[in-house]
Amino acid sequence: MARPASVLTSVKSADALVFTGQAKIYWVLAAAGATGGLWQLVDGISDTSNDKLSGFAQASGETFILCDPPIQCDLGIYADIPGTNVTLTIGYR
Repeated sequence: MARPASVLTSVKSADALVFTGQAKIYWVLAAAGATGGLWQLVDGISDTSNDKLSGFAQASGETFILCDPPIQCDLGIYADIPGTNVTLTIGYR
């Protein structure tokens, strides 16, 4: 995988825009409290676009996902976190 000189990070614990414009997702850390929950990363500026990556964060756990190759997003990166118990840390550029 071609690696950038550096990546930007964003931490989200609710539905939120991560970045507007073209970007690549290099890694995701999904963490959850007592109940766990679903999450999605969307190619867009709202949760109405196509899911690029999704998962379930296990209760009281963490999961690191290395995207190799990186996931291309053309419109932006939007974190769709329907519950209140999941935190995503996204590495992108």
